[in-house]
Amino acid sequence: MKNLFTKNLFAIILIIPFSTIAQTTHNVIAGNYYFSTVNETIYVGDEVCWFNEDGYHDVNFAGYGNPQDLVDQYLSPNSGGNLGCITFNTSGSFTYDCSIGNHAALGMVSSITVQPSQSTTVVDVVVNSENHTTLEAAVVAAGLVETLSGDGPFTVFAPTDAAFALLPEGLIAQLLEDPTGDLTTILTHHVHAGNVLSTDLSNGMMVPTLAGTELTVSIMDGMVQIDNANVSIADIETDNGVVHVIDAVLVPEEEEPTTVVDVVVNSENHTTLEAAVVAAGLVETLSGDGPFTVFAPTDAAFALLPEGLIAQLLEDPTGDLTTILTHHVHAGNVLSTDLSNGMMVPTLAGTELTVSIMDGMVQIDNANVSIADIETDNGVVHVIDAVLVPSDLNIYDVNILPSQDDYLYSIDIMGRKITNVLFHQIIFDVYSSGKVVKRYCVEN
Repeated sequence: MKNLFTKNLFAIILIIPFSTIAQTTHNVIAGNYYFSTVNETIYVGDEVCWFNEDGYHDVNFAGYGNPQDLVDQYLSPNSGGNLGCITFNTSGSFTYDCSIGNHAALGMVSSITVQPSQSTTVVDVVVNSENHTTLEAAVVAAGLVETLSGDGPFTVFAPTDAAFALLPEGLIAQLLEDPTGDLTTILTHHVHAGNVLSTDLSNGMMVPTLAGTELTVSIMDGMVQIDNANVSIADIETDNGVVHVIDAVLVPEEEEPTTVVDVVVNSENHTTLEAAVVAAGLVETLSGDGPFTVFAPTDAAFALLPEGLIAQLLEDPTGDLTTILTHHVHAGNVLSTDLSNGMMVPTLAGTELTVSIMDGMVQIDNANVSIADIETDNGVVHVIDAVLVPSDLNIYDVNILPSQDDYLYSIDIMGRKITNVLFHQIIFDVYSSGKVVKRYCVEN
């Protein structure tokens, strides 16, 4: 979708507030030398205006026991022109006549039936607007009429025909070919499940939509924008929501899918891991569908490795380096909430990692999880503070021990003295000469 649309920043125009839908005015010709009998049906809130073309007539409501005590029960006669207007705020049947002389007795009597308020929806606003014919066609094609005619409430940001005309040529026709696809997404991107009036908006406010997206409100000098569309008419209220007219079509920006590789590449603390993954040719694999769970050592973790080891591994990236890297990857999606103490996690290297949980702290083998649950579209990344080495790879410090130097004890990376050496653990062996040797996975 991103390549099909171009969002333009339009000149900001002043909002014209509309608090309600305008009432309907009905015009009645009362007479043309003789009084015309008219039986009109209207809705509560509508206005009726009477006109006398010729002759001499009036409009009289008095004496008929009508359901509304009209302010003007009598409209003075004239021989041509507007006799006056009345707004009907009560439902029921109203009778009136021309009371001049014996006109009423001659049958110059008419009636008005006032129905309860006509229910209006956000769809009615679009359908009854001469400036929203494209939006109407799109809503009908996408099968959204019934949805948007429901109880709601809905807030609709309604692009005009002129707004749709700014889209690339042929795009609307293309969208209409699959109305339940991108067209529906675009239309529901214009609808909020709630009633949001202009007075409810604030600068920087995010408005969620039925498409699962968000719209950004910008207010400057009293002017309102929704994303980059200007609100030209605000607050057209209906029985199931409100409509705001806008001058541009709002297009949801398609988010690029993120992968576990993207997390590593975009992290300033994983440059060594990134270089190793690239060298080992694992970028394409870990950018695939997955899902993958990656335990990602930081640069500081790699710095704990014996001096010269990384360079040595990079000389044969498809050998031990690939084994070590795939030892950090599980073929599945494992969040921190899925982990349990003593759990064994199989890896792409055909090995297993041991989960240890104590006092809320999580270790993978003997590496601490410092950041958990970085979710992506193809898996999850957990940041760890040590490099995990498979048990069949014994990696020693390049320093050579003095002859007849006696081993005293070992400490872990936290400086704690240990008696039970586990596999996959960074170990510092202390010797009688004072020599300290860093190693991985040495069996007792």
